[in-house]
Amino acid sequence: MPEITPYADNSAEAMLRVISLFIIGDGEVKDEEMDMLEKLGVFERFGVDRDDFARIFDGYCDDLIAHAGTARFVGLADPDWVDTILAPVTDRIARRNLARILLLLARSDGFFSDAELVIYRQILDRWEIDIDSLAEPD
Repeated sequence: MPEITPYADNSAEAMLRVISLFIIGDGEVKDEEMDMLEKLGVFERFGVDRDDFARIFDGYCDDLIAHAGTARFVGLADPDWVDTILAPVTDRIARRNLARILLLLARSDGFFSDAELVIYRQILDRWEIDIDSLAEPD
Protein backbone atom coordinates (compact mmCIF):
# COMPACT_ATOMS: atom_id res chain seq x y z
CA MET A 1 0.00 0.00 0.00
CA PRO A 2 1.30 3.48 -0.82
CA GLU A 3 2.12 5.83 2.08
CA ILE A 4 -0.34 8.67 2.69
CA THR A 5 -1.02 11.20 5.41
CA PRO A 6 -2.93 9.29 8.06
CA TYR A 7 -6.47 10.42 8.82
CA ALA A 8 -8.91 8.79 11.19
CA ASP A 9 -11.35 6.36 9.59
CA ASN A 10 -14.49 8.10 8.36
CA SER A 11 -13.14 11.52 9.30
CA ALA A 12 -14.03 14.60 7.31
CA GLU A 13 -10.42 14.75 6.12
CA ALA A 14 -10.50 11.16 4.82
CA MET A 15 -13.74 11.81 2.94
CA LEU A 16 -12.58 15.14 1.54
CA ARG A 17 -9.40 13.42 0.35
CA VAL A 18 -11.59 11.04 -1.70
CA ILE A 19 -13.23 14.11 -3.24
CA SER A 20 -9.76 15.54 -3.93
CA LEU A 21 -8.75 12.28 -5.65
CA PHE A 22 -11.80 12.52 -7.84
CA ILE A 23 -11.38 16.19 -8.71
CA ILE A 24 -7.76 15.82 -9.76
CA GLY A 25 -8.27 12.38 -11.32
CA ASP A 26 -8.71 13.84 -14.79
CA GLY A 27 -5.67 16.08 -14.39
CA GLU A 28 -7.44 19.41 -13.96
CA VAL A 29 -9.50 21.30 -11.41
CA LYS A 30 -12.51 23.05 -12.89
CA ASP A 31 -14.41 26.00 -11.46
CA GLU A 32 -17.64 24.07 -12.00
CA GLU A 33 -16.44 21.37 -9.63
CA MET A 34 -15.71 23.83 -6.84
CA ASP A 35 -19.04 25.55 -7.47
CA MET A 36 -20.81 22.19 -7.24
CA LEU A 37 -19.15 21.42 -3.91
CA GLU A 38 -20.52 24.69 -2.57
CA LYS A 39 -23.95 24.16 -4.14
CA LEU A 40 -24.20 20.70 -2.55
CA GLY A 41 -23.17 22.10 0.84
CA VAL A 42 -20.20 19.73 1.02
CA PHE A 43 -18.03 22.09 3.06
CA GLU A 44 -20.77 22.63 5.64
CA ARG A 45 -21.58 18.90 5.71
CA PHE A 46 -18.00 18.11 6.66
CA GLY A 47 -17.55 21.11 8.94
CA VAL A 48 -14.90 22.85 6.85
CA ASP A 49 -14.62 25.98 4.78
CA ARG A 50 -13.03 26.41 1.37
CA ASP A 51 -9.61 27.16 2.92
CA ASP A 52 -9.74 23.96 5.01
CA PHE A 53 -10.62 22.00 1.89
CA ALA A 54 -7.73 23.65 0.04
CA ARG A 55 -5.34 22.42 2.76
CA ILE A 56 -6.69 18.86 2.49
CA PHE A 57 -6.50 19.06 -1.30
CA ASP A 58 -2.90 20.33 -1.12
CA GLY A 59 -2.06 17.51 1.30
CA TYR A 60 -3.51 15.02 -1.16
CA CYS A 61 -1.35 16.48 -3.93
CA ASP A 62 1.74 16.30 -1.68
CA ASP A 63 1.02 12.64 -0.96
CA LEU A 64 0.56 11.98 -4.67
CA ILE A 65 3.87 13.66 -5.51
CA ALA A 66 5.65 11.69 -2.78
CA HIS A 67 4.08 8.49 -4.10
CA ALA A 68 5.22 9.31 -7.63
CA GLY A 69 8.80 9.83 -6.48
CA THR A 70 11.02 10.16 -9.52
CA ALA A 71 8.60 8.44 -11.89
CA ARG A 72 8.11 10.16 -15.21
CA PHE A 73 4.43 9.22 -15.24
CA VAL A 74 1.95 9.35 -12.37
CA GLY A 75 -1.16 7.22 -12.75
CA LEU A 76 -3.84 9.38 -11.15
CA ALA A 77 -6.27 6.48 -11.43
CA ASP A 78 -3.75 3.77 -10.42
CA PRO A 79 -5.87 1.08 -8.70
CA ASP A 80 -3.47 0.66 -5.73
CA TRP A 81 -3.38 4.42 -5.20
CA VAL A 82 -7.16 4.74 -5.41
CA ASP A 83 -7.64 1.81 -3.01
CA THR A 84 -5.27 3.44 -0.52
CA ILE A 85 -7.24 6.71 -0.63
CA LEU A 86 -10.57 4.86 -0.29
CA ALA A 87 -9.50 2.59 2.59
CA PRO A 88 -10.15 4.99 5.51
CA VAL A 89 -13.79 5.43 4.47
CA THR A 90 -15.38 2.34 6.01
CA ASP A 91 -18.88 3.51 6.92
CA ARG A 92 -21.52 2.23 4.46
CA ILE A 93 -23.69 5.35 4.58
CA ALA A 94 -20.67 7.66 4.25
CA ARG A 95 -19.57 5.67 1.21
CA ARG A 96 -22.99 5.96 -0.41
CA ASN A 97 -23.17 9.69 0.30
CA LEU A 98 -19.71 10.20 -1.20
CA ALA A 99 -20.67 8.17 -4.27
CA ARG A 100 -23.68 10.45 -4.76
CA ILE A 101 -21.58 13.59 -4.34
CA LEU A 102 -18.96 12.32 -6.80
CA LEU A 103 -21.58 11.48 -9.41
CA LEU A 104 -22.95 15.04 -9.25
CA LEU A 105 -19.41 16.42 -9.23
CA ALA A 106 -18.52 14.47 -12.38
CA ARG A 107 -21.55 15.87 -14.14
CA SER A 108 -20.95 19.46 -12.97
CA ASP A 109 -19.03 20.43 -16.09
CA GLY A 110 -21.38 18.54 -18.40
CA PHE A 111 -18.80 15.88 -19.20
CA PHE A 112 -17.89 12.61 -17.47
CA SER A 113 -14.22 12.21 -18.43
CA ASP A 114 -12.66 8.81 -19.06
CA ALA A 115 -10.47 9.20 -15.97
CA GLU A 116 -13.46 10.10 -13.80
CA LEU A 117 -15.30 7.09 -15.13
CA VAL A 118 -12.40 4.74 -14.34
CA ILE A 119 -12.09 6.09 -10.80
CA TYR A 120 -15.84 6.09 -10.22
CA ARG A 121 -16.17 2.48 -11.37
CA GLN A 122 -13.36 1.48 -9.03
CA ILE A 123 -15.04 3.29 -6.13
CA LEU A 124 -18.34 1.54 -6.77
CA ASP A 125 -16.56 -1.79 -7.08
CA ARG A 126 -14.38 -1.45 -3.97
CA TRP A 127 -17.24 -0.16 -1.86
CA GLU A 128 -19.66 -2.71 -3.33
CA ILE A 129 -22.20 -0.11 -4.41
CA ASP A 130 -24.65 -0.71 -7.22
CA ILE A 131 -25.09 2.61 -9.01
CA ASP A 132 -28.84 2.05 -9.36
CA SER A 133 -29.11 1.74 -5.58
CA LEU A 134 -27.89 5.31 -5.12
CA ALA A 135 -31.35 6.57 -6.04
CA GLU A 136 -32.78 4.66 -3.08
CA PRO A 137 -32.80 6.09 0.46
CA ASP A 138 -30.27 4.69 2.93
